[in-house]
Amino acid sequence: MAKNVVLDEYIMKKNKIPVLIKDTEWKSLFEECMTKSMKKTAKALEEKVAEEKEAIKQYNIHRKLKQNLMERILKLSDEVNNNQKESLLIQLEDAKEKLLEVNDRIDELQFKLEILPKEIEGLNMELLKESVEIAYKDIEDGNKKLKELTEEIIKLRDQLKNSWDEKLNLESRVETLYAYLHNTLGYEQTNKLDKQFLSSM
Repeated sequence: MAKNVVLDEYIMKKNKIPVLIKDTEWKSLFEECMTKSMKKTAKALEEKVAEEKEAIKQYNIHRKLKQNLMERILKLSDEVNNNQKESLLIQLEDAKEKLLEVNDRIDELQFKLEILPKEIEGLNMELLKESVEIAYKDIEDGNKKLKELTEEIIKLRDQLKNSWDEKLNLESRVETLYAYLHNTLGYEQTNKLDKQFLSSM
């Protein structure tokens, strides 16, 4: 769709452009007139943003879990080594195993959190390009329509001026004629003729 739109690749960071689907101004301008392609891009962007949000949440949960496990391991190690509580060895091994799993999950999430912002930016850029194309098309169509409407308004204004001039001229002639008849024939005669000729008005 937006293959003709070329934008500076750093424009997102340089102009601090937000994620468009979360931007109120963008939504008010484009949400109602999105093309199929834009809807598809917006949906993919929405999914990636949700994925990133969930990854951040999981990352924080697992960091906290790692901290708790490390504290537990230190406590259990101290009990086993210093207080000869060998009965706690199974719990210690279990905690170490869980820590390895949590570390693996943290690594996965860290990798995801490195990749996702780039994917989000890519989709956001695509949506921006499509929005720019729509905007310029609407501006072009709008300017054409504005020109037509301006010409129509000028035409109507001229017609209105001509009609207004004609109205004023007619009013002036009617008043002058009536004044002439009144002055020439007198009030009584004009009154009789009014009833004869102007009764339908």
